[in-house]
Amino acid sequence: MRSLMFISGTALLTIIAVRNSVNPYIDKLWGASHNFWGALWNSIYNMFGRNDMVTHFVGNTLSSILFFVVFNAFFLFCDITGKPAWLLKYKVQEGTNQPVDREKLLGALKTSAFNLCVVSPLFTLFFYPLALYMGAYHKGELPTFERFLVEFLVFNIVEEFFFYYSHRILHHPKLYARFHKKHHEWTAPIGVTSIYCSPVEMVASNLFPAAFGPLIMRSHIFVSWVWFGLVIFSTTFAHGGYHVPFFFSPEAHDYHHKVFNCLYGTLGILDKLHKTDRPFAGSVNEKRHFISFSLTPIKQIIPDPVKPNKME
Repeated sequence: MRSLMFISGTALLTIIAVRNSVNPYIDKLWGASHNFWGALWNSIYNMFGRNDMVTHFVGNTLSSILFFVVFNAFFLFCDITGKPAWLLKYKVQEGTNQPVDREKLLGALKTSAFNLCVVSPLFTLFFYPLALYMGAYHKGELPTFERFLVEFLVFNIVEEFFFYYSHRILHHPKLYARFHKKHHEWTAPIGVTSIYCSPVEMVASNLFPAAFGPLIMRSHIFVSWVWFGLVIFSTTFAHGGYHVPFFFSPEAHDYHHKVFNCLYGTLGILDKLHKTDRPFAGSVNEKRHFISFSLTPIKQIIPDPVKPNKME
């Protein structure tokens, strides 16, 4: 406990010191970008006739589709064609989906499209009255930089909480086969399989955990869109199957698809707390689970352990 308090106190003092040092520069940069994003938001809001319902429903739907298509396009092209060849050296599970099975891919695309274009819009439609009741807003200026950071911190914590427990519940033997097994058909996942799942799982584990944070923070709808874009970006890379330099590591969730019964969260906090990070903890996959800033494939930086020779 004392160690935890010492670490937390040191981190807090460091953040305060850094904030005071860089705050004048942040204010200048944020002020300029704030004007840009504010103008962009007003143009979007005007395009939807300044109608909150239309902005909420159509804006959420179109932005989610756009984010999903853009973030998946490059990896999907590589999965289908095997090009560019240099990307293949970054595969997490070597030799899988090279090329991807066309029939299996078509099934994944159909399910993902249904979830993205039917289930998600319906969720958005039913979620709108609750968002209004809680005080989410469309009019007015975008939040300050400090408020923006606080909201994103809360979003991540809330998503970790609800995703972990909803995901772990779906692994219960009485629920797994009916609601979650579909998603685990891909033991070596690709980006588009991030929403290859049952409608129940789509709502309970994908949509609600991401949407509840902006709801309780009464966030501006534009901030919510940015957050949803980040969530789609993150889950695409988590399922993508490539540990690409300078981007999120997919090692943890890829490992979950391979062994099924561990790593249920997004941040790893609750997995540590509940000890559901085993057998990932201490494995070579955990050692590789970081953002690499080297063009050298992570498997060459941290190679597989040498298996002992049975003849010795």
